Formats: sequence, structure tokens, C-alpha cells
Amino acid sequence: MKIAICDDEIRFIDAICPLLEQWAGERGIRLTLYRFTNGDDLLEAHQNEWMDLIILDVIMPLSSGIDVARELRNMHQSVPIVFLTSSRGFAVESYEVKALNYLIKPVDPAKLFLTLDDFLKTFNLPKNFFTAKTVDGFCRIEIADVDYLEAQNKQVLVHMGSGRVIAIRELFSKCAEVFTPENGFCCCHRSYIVNLSNVERFTKTEVTTIHHAVIPISRNNYAVFKGTYFNYMFE
Repeated sequence: MKIAICDDEIRFIDAICPLLEQWAGERGIRLTLYRFTNGDDLLEAHQNEWMDLIILDVIMPLSSGIDVARELRNMHQSVPIVFLTSSRGFAVESYEVKALNYLIKPVDPAKLFLTLDDFLKTFNLPKNFFTAKTVDGFCRIEIADVDYLEAQNKQVLVHMGSGRVIAIRELFSKCAEVFTPENGFCCCHRSYIVNLSNVERFTKTEVTTIHHAVIPISRNNYAVFKGTYFNYMFE
């Protein structure tokens, strides 16, 4: 497990690292800690290392913790974030960037451990990710969260169930090798791949997903789509 701690006060990083090691040791977790004193270094490292959890101070010079979290979300990074700060004034902003928790300094070990245990429950769930190139670099997309994919010009638009749309710079053919019937997807048109779990209804010409997206089915793909869908539903 990889956990990053970002705080402009080194003494705080020195104080929390032993707590994290204690928590991991008590649960038999092999832990690697990454220490950062500014958000820019954290953002750059996360692109290469894919942190499993980020513990982030809010009040820092240059870029605040909230700014760093927004940048992560703008990059379509769903990495869990825990804010640790001396101020209660940013709780609303932490909710907007979907933080796992918002804890107040000085750190209460019991509250920290409860938060880490909540994180551990989701961390242990099996996940299937697709790492794709974007304009900014790379992003990691959880396959089960995808509603459908759409080929558009020289990019692919990944429509998430949440309503977000992620533009990736990958060949549609490469995406088709990942978003397969084995993973619960089917190509219903030369430019569309749909999540079979999200199909609400379909006709000979279109699919409607549970998120109200309407996707075309080509004449050549209808028979294959119909067979794949029913095989998937009644497996």
C-alpha cells in the first residue's frame, strides 16, 4: 500500500508517519510512505506512482490542499484523500472534492485509525482499472464506473456513470481490447462501446442506459449485441 503525506511542516510529517506505520503493522499491511512538503511535487509523483491514499494539509503556501485536491479531480484521479488541518473552515470545500474525511490537528490517533480502517474496506475490494493517456498525462479509470465509450475524431470520450466525461488519447481499437464482453462491455456500433450492466432497454437501432444516455446500434452489430447482452444477463 502506498500512502502520500503532504504538509509544509516537516515536524507534522515526522509525527504522523509513525502513526501510519503503527496502523499498518497492527493490520499486517506492507506500507510505503511518500513525504511531500508542497502540492506540485505530490501531483508530479502521483502521476508516476499512483498513490493508494493521500493525506493532505489544507493550509500550505502557493497551492492549498484544496487546490491540490481539485487538480487531482480535474485530472480524473479518484484517489482517496484525507485532509488533516488546524482549520475547520474548509469542510465544505473538502466535501466538494469528495474527500474521504476531514480531520483536525493535532491528530487524534483513534480518529485517524478509524478513517484508515474505512479506507481499507474499499482498498481491499477487487477493482479493474484502465490506465489511459490524456492531454495532461495519464489517468486511471475504474472500468466498472464507465457507462459507455465514444470514439470522436482522434480521441475517445469515456462517459462515466457519475456524468463526468473523460477525454483520452487512445485508439478506439485499444479500448475495445480492454472493454470486452468478459469485462461486461459490448461494441454496439463502430464508434460506441456500452456497459452491459447499465443497459436499461434496447431496440434494433439504439440502447438506452440507466443514466439516460441514448447510444446507436448499427445494423451490422445488432445481432452480436443482442446475443452478447443475453449471454451476459443470464450467465
